[in-house]
Amino acid sequence: MSKVNDLKFMNIQKIRKCFYQKKIWTKAELASVTQLSLASITNILQELLKSQEILFIGENDSTGGRKSKQYVLNKDYCHLLKVILKKQKDHDEVICIDVDLFNHIILKKHVSFLCLRQDELKNILIEIIQNDHFITMMSLSVPGVCHDGIVDVCDFKAFENMDLKAYIQTFYSHQIIIENDVNIASIGFSALYPNYQHMVLVYQPLVEYIGCGMIINGTLYDGFTHFAGELRYLPFYTLQQQDQLLKTNPMELLEKQLTTLCCVMNPEIIGIFSDVIDDVSDIHLSGIPATHQPQIVDVEDLYPLIESGLYRMSMQKIMEEKEDE
Repeated sequence: MSKVNDLKFMNIQKIRKCFYQKKIWTKAELASVTQLSLASITNILQELLKSQEILFIGENDSTGGRKSKQYVLNKDYCHLLKVILKKQKDHDEVICIDVDLFNHIILKKHVSFLCLRQDELKNILIEIIQNDHFITMMSLSVPGVCHDGIVDVCDFKAFENMDLKAYIQTFYSHQIIIENDVNIASIGFSALYPNYQHMVLVYQPLVEYIGCGMIINGTLYDGFTHFAGELRYLPFYTLQQQDQLLKTNPMELLEKQLTTLCCVMNPEIIGIFSDVIDDVSDIHLSGIPATHQPQIVDVEDLYPLIESGLYRMSMQKIMEEKEDE
């Protein structure tokens, strides 16, 4: 790409990022934020209007001079499909939420299975994408370790050691994101506390093992092979001992895991969602000096955070796709 084209692309991205904030913009406002000339902004707007990525929505009220034209992101430029695989004690759930670019719900489908199979997930997804051809981004929340679309350790045994992304690509040709559920929820959690740069979200489930999502310098940290946060493998307890403690003394188990997190990462704030502990305010991180103690937040519901995280990851991926075009 030539330097001229590089500059043009960078300018388009500046304008595009403004619109993906979901605000209404005039040329003057865009010029003030991006420091681009009105002539450059006019040309870029014409391109985005032609592709229908943005829409002209009218003119603002005049203050005596010429009225300014107003533009906004086209919420139906593409749609996003958010998929949550949820493990319950005695059944499996698939939650699918089809939304526009403003995160407005178009369709929500909630299906339960005794034990989810691969073909059952495929049938649900095909039904939804066939009914909405605007879906060009699919993001999946999976309770397990995911790396480059490949599922490793997973609460859904039918998906362990599976290239889930490649499987979905056999019937869906657009962009796909597959990520650990607690990692995704930690992105949603970080949106609630934008002034914190170092934070942790911990999920202590009723069944299976603890999950942890880490935000470092405002960005999700998932490690070399997306294994970061798999606290079940800390050497204090075997999996069998963790199973027993989860039933008899879940607080002791959680406190030891959190203490380790504080020593290794030193977060400012830790959000905790537990299926087995009613009051996380009783948590005591013994041995951690008071000046290094994090703020503890009781998270009432994990799944709104997962939905928020899926949306934010999808919007970010759309922007990255534009950068790769």
